[in-house]
Amino acid sequence: MKYLSIWLVVALAWGAALYTNAQAPQPDGAGIEPGKLPAKWRAGGPKCMETPEWQVHEYNPDFYILRENGCVHYEKPFLYLIFGNDKAVLMDTGAGTTELATLVDSLVAKWCARKGREKMPLMVMHSHGHRDHVARDSQFQNRPGVEFVPAEVGAVQRAFGIKTWPETIGSLELGGRTLDVIPIPGHHPVAVALYDRRTAVLMTGDNIYPGRLYISDWPSFVASTQRLVDFTQGRLISHMLGCHIEQTKTPYLEYTIGSIFQPDEHVLELSRGDLLELNGVLKDLKEPTRVALRSMTLYPINDAVLQQMRKSREETETRQRRTMWSQPAPETR
Repeated sequence: MKYLSIWLVVALAWGAALYTNAQAPQPDGAGIEPGKLPAKWRAGGPKCMETPEWQVHEYNPDFYILRENGCVHYEKPFLYLIFGNDKAVLMDTGAGTTELATLVDSLVAKWCARKGREKMPLMVMHSHGHRDHVARDSQFQNRPGVEFVPAEVGAVQRAFGIKTWPETIGSLELGGRTLDVIPIPGHHPVAVALYDRRTAVLMTGDNIYPGRLYISDWPSFVASTQRLVDFTQGRLISHMLGCHIEQTKTPYLEYTIGSIFQPDEHVLELSRGDLLELNGVLKDLKEPTRVALRSMTLYPINDAVLQQMRKSREETETRQRRTMWSQPAPETR
């Protein structure tokens, strides 16, 4: 009995450790609603005449990922459309000025037809307030059936019940589906991450993705990264999905800023291990420093860096736009 008791204590401690480290006890799916990511995303070209403005991917019947084509805008952002029983939410409105609202309306209508529903209210919110994520806001503002949340601290706090910015975690109830809303300023003052409890997908905006992590407020970015680590402790994470891909498949190699054509790009999804690696690097650094990790690069921003980036982006995009109807080989650093 003595040895049995000792074994039981050890087993309970091991079980607690499993939970703390966000591991599942059995390889049975852990109760997570499954989904599928594409083997390859369309990035832009090689012939823009043949490429649709948006790639729509059904991760599962209630979770859609939209990617804007590089032929429309070199940023090629990812948008997320998620459905609950009572409400749908669209995260971001993209970079270009072409039509998006009509596409979202059609996706909502198809979802309603599939579910036997007449209509579904829509919330439009943002990962953060940079231009490449809010460019089509006017297509959704003041529309019947659309709740619009601007990328402003007060509006975000009210919409998601965030008592103290940025320390408090908020939430979004979609009806039978809860999204946790985690403030993560540092890239932008009003940045948030979304955690979908049903799929265990963590959407990290522009704070963490396979590419250049532009940091305008270093202390806030460091604190926000730690906040994400703390939040994910004890939670299952199936994927971390950001809003861009700027990295190639080759480790430590990125595409040139302004590239509209990326045929051999990194996959979109990252893991909690990437988050922990990033957090460890940030802890080791004593001051803002550019550092290339395997799948992302820290890019502290100042006026000189912004000027150099703007020049590089304009040169690259101007050059590639001349041949956008039949792209040459992609450019890397």
